Amino acid sequence: MGKAGHLISGAVDLLTLGAVGAISASVGAIVLFNIASTAPADPMWQEVRCWTGLSLQGDDACFTKRLQDGLHKMESVYEEQKRARELEFHNKERELDATIQKRSDEVAALEKRRELLEGEKAQIGQARSELQAQLAKLEQIERTSTSFTLFSEKPWTRGLSVTTGVEYKSFVQSQEWTKSWCYVHFTMGSGVRAQLDLGSRLPGGAASGGSPSASVLEAGNFSASDVEEARKLCSFPDAAS
Repeated sequence: MGKAGHLISGAVDLLTLGAVGAISASVGAIVLFNIASTAPADPMWQEVRCWTGLSLQGDDACFTKRLQDGLHKMESVYEEQKRARELEFHNKERELDATIQKRSDEVAALEKRRELLEGEKAQIGQARSELQAQLAKLEQIERTSTSFTLFSEKPWTRGLSVTTGVEYKSFVQSQEWTKSWCYVHFTMGSGVRAQLDLGSRLPGGAASGGSPSASVLEAGNFSASDVEEARKLCSFPDAAS
């Protein structure tokens, strides 16, 4: 047999094997189908059929199972999303409660501050009314007198004080003064009260020291340095005021 005859014989053998394989596959499918049709309702067998996608005519078990599996997955996803949303909601709710509490505390603090300011305002109003009443009385006193004098004292030595007197023509309206003087009251050895003059000042002028008499210095046992020290404690108003 020639080379062509061998090729034809090989091709025939391959076709024969292919045909036999196809017939065997068909027979196997028919046998598997018959087994599936006649097999008892075993849950494991149903699982295998549903997993391989093999379902019989009129058999709703696989469809029902797939539907249940799908619903179960959807339900699981829904529950997970629901838990996430609930957690997010609770977190926002806590944040909102904290913000509301903070704002409430701020409002309470502002309300307390407002009450304090109202109380201070009332006190200021009362003090202003009292001051106006006092000023009215002083104005009335000024109208009934030509002048009045204010005195101030500063402690010096040996229990003595340096006194400054300022005479005002008007104090309530313009604090206009006319003259001022400074002195020290002391008690002589005989028990008589005496005065050591330290100087004076007029508006627009410099302070005048004056010269205490020798008898006054001797009576009070004062030295020239004592007099100069006492003069530093005089509280004359400014010459230009």
